[in-house]
Amino acid sequence: MAVKLFVLGLPGSGKSTVVRYTMMHIRDKGWETNHFNDYGILQDMFLADREQKQFKPADHGGFDIIDLSAFDVALKSLEQQVNEHISTAKSQEIILIEFSRNDYQRAFQQFSIEFLHDAYFLYLDAEINTCKQRISNRIANPIYDDDHYVSDYIFEKYYHGDNGQCLSNILERDYMLDKQRVLVIDNDCSLEDASERIVPFIDYIIGSSSITNEVVNTSVNNPGHSMSDDTSVSPKVLDENTSNLELVQI
Repeated sequence: MAVKLFVLGLPGSGKSTVVRYTMMHIRDKGWETNHFNDYGILQDMFLADREQKQFKPADHGGFDIIDLSAFDVALKSLEQQVNEHISTAKSQEIILIEFSRNDYQRAFQQFSIEFLHDAYFLYLDAEINTCKQRISNRIANPIYDDDHYVSDYIFEKYYHGDNGQCLSNILERDYMLDKQRVLVIDNDCSLEDASERIVPFIDYIIGSSSITNEVVNTSVNNPGHSMSDDTSVSPKVLDENTSNLELVQI
């Protein structure tokens, strides 16, 4: 089955850079990968809002959100987009879902429980000044299509702080998700430094998902096979997976 990995953090925290790096690593491992975010959804809402009730134009072709409920609407649409893709996705595929919010407890409430229960989460923690400087640099020297502008206005009104450092507690308390599905890293550093923690986490996801896929395939191909027998499906893979798990404990 396809696996969902949420990549979260403030604008400028390095999400898009990490997504590009992670997608390369996933493909090097022989898995498929796809990327979804809510920017295009919000941009379409902005363009449709001719009376500027929810949005207003910003510098550098950007936009600001003045009705914060638009953030919630966008996440519901994001789930729909991802679910449409999952219906035809390959079994060995990691779907990267990228967005920023100041309150992840509220953000997760916009999703169905089913959408979250088998997902993994990567949160990039970065100082606001670092985020603003990165945004300034990418606007001055744009390289990628997603080098978008984020204004000081929306930082002051909405992104002045977030609760991403509490992500594992939120997910465990509200959705009973294992903390081993969550990685929180300090991303005020270089990509090279950050990758030392990201790569083991991705490898753990792939290892865990490979075991799950093997269990599902065994059960489908052998209807009399007991799910309880699947702890012995691949001891070698399980041992490697446990080793990786120790590397990413939060």
